[in-house]
Amino acid sequence: MEFAAEHEVVILGAGPAGTSAAIRLAQMGLDVGLVERLHFPRSHVGICISDETVALIDYLGLGREFDSAQFWRRHLTAVRWGDPEARLVPQQGYHVDRAVLDELMLDRSRSVGVRVYQPVQVQEVKRLEDFGWGVTIAANERRQRLKARFIVDAAGRRPAISGARIKDGPPLVSIHANWALTGVVAFDGLIEACEDAWLWYAQTAHNQAVVSVFCDPRSLRAGKADGMQSQYAGVLRQFRALRPEQLGEQSSAPQVCDATSHHAEDPVGDRYIRLGDACFSVDPLSSQGVHLALQSGLQGSIVVNTMLRKPENTEPARQFFFMRTGERIGRYTGRTKQEYARVAAIYPNAFWRARAGDASAAMAVGGPDSSVEPPPRAASDQVAVSSHVSLGAAPVIDGVFVQVRQVVRHPNIDGDVAYVEGADLARLLSALPQRFAYCDIPKVWRDQVPPATGDRIASWLWSKHALVRAV
Repeated sequence: MEFAAEHEVVILGAGPAGTSAAIRLAQMGLDVGLVERLHFPRSHVGICISDETVALIDYLGLGREFDSAQFWRRHLTAVRWGDPEARLVPQQGYHVDRAVLDELMLDRSRSVGVRVYQPVQVQEVKRLEDFGWGVTIAANERRQRLKARFIVDAAGRRPAISGARIKDGPPLVSIHANWALTGVVAFDGLIEACEDAWLWYAQTAHNQAVVSVFCDPRSLRAGKADGMQSQYAGVLRQFRALRPEQLGEQSSAPQVCDATSHHAEDPVGDRYIRLGDACFSVDPLSSQGVHLALQSGLQGSIVVNTMLRKPENTEPARQFFFMRTGERIGRYTGRTKQEYARVAAIYPNAFWRARAGDASAAMAVGGPDSSVEPPPRAASDQVAVSSHVSLGAAPVIDGVFVQVRQVVRHPNIDGDVAYVEGADLARLLSALPQRFAYCDIPKVWRDQVPPATGDRIASWLWSKHALVRAV
């Protein structure tokens, strides 16, 4: 079969990871094909996004469209997580309709020149003997082949490219449904734990909400006469903070999806990369699925661009993606285990203890002292660069490529940092004397950054304890 089209990059999957990568790769000048098996709009679980996530959406050129969609702005979340009563916590961000958000991002992909194949089934992804990949897709009994120099697997929890996956936690399933609200609820978000399940309620409009319950799939009774609806209702009755009669009427049948956390053993390889859930499926307790998908897509696009256009930097690019992926896995699996440990201290049964693993409730509740005193402003107060700060060489993002640069490391700073607000951080720190007044930092850096930028960078370093009082 002849190739119907040739692309430099073919992306499999048009969720947030796939479309964010497609947008950026096209903006970098690459020829991109995007393959999606479902017709949009299509419903999808995962609706919580933070203001930091909105910044990524705006970076992709979707700020106006996001505002026009009028997604629900959240304000107050009720939390009953190992506590006798629910407590109200102010919380910023949005509850979005993923069907709308995903379609906005797909439209943005088209607008920057991405060719979209949708809806199509991927029948085969195969390496070619000469170079690149062949992708066979089918729609309405019509088959065609696409040729690509590089494959991006963003096909979600059912990856398109085979490979070993490592479980980060016990099996978990989500059962969710839409509700038509008829009463007044004092909060627009709720997370609650009970004996062997947990619940997430998210208001999406003045009269609409999504209610998801998370449980062990092995606890569901297969073949029950009235099906999943009865089991969904049965789990809901276990919770106290929000009773079903407060919700109003259920407006959709319950849907079930796998929510188990796992990651790919090989996130990047010879002319392929895995993004989003195909790379790392985070535990839904983190509420960071969309953010991590976008972050994965943005970083992954630069890795792909580097491997295609600067092949001499292929190994640093791979190393960079391995490192960033490993950091995300360690950070988010550790945090969720600690949160599960809080409830395991109240309900010490198999469901919670298996998810807590070796974490303890004390780690979740207490943790290290993160208090930060205000930086000393008096000229007589001397500060210094912490002895825990170190410099080294590592692959980092530099523009639209991965390059090896001098980086700064500190236990309180996530990963290797080369640039802050576009400034070379190692160079800034090297310019500081052994002891100095904090208020003099912008003056020392004035030839490298504007005073306001220098003040913000100094404040960030102080908050991370990379700058400390001199002894």
